[in-house]
Amino acid sequence: MTRQAITKHLQFLAAAGVIEGERAGREHHWTINPDRLAEAQRYLDIIARGWDDALARLKAHIEGGQGG
Repeated sequence: MTRQAITKHLQFLAAAGVIEGERAGREHHWTINPDRLAEAQRYLDIIARGWDDALARLKAHIEGGQGG
């Protein structure tokens, strides 16, 4: 992964509030915001459950022999 790609990812996470950056001369120090990280995890869990439910319905539909 290039330095430019890493910087882009860090800037995205900072914009989402998951991390915070601070310049120290030529360096940039990053810290994790645990509250925002936990919030993001809860949101991603909700999305994952939705996908799991949809895939389970699709599997039941296919295995039920419907639609063919």
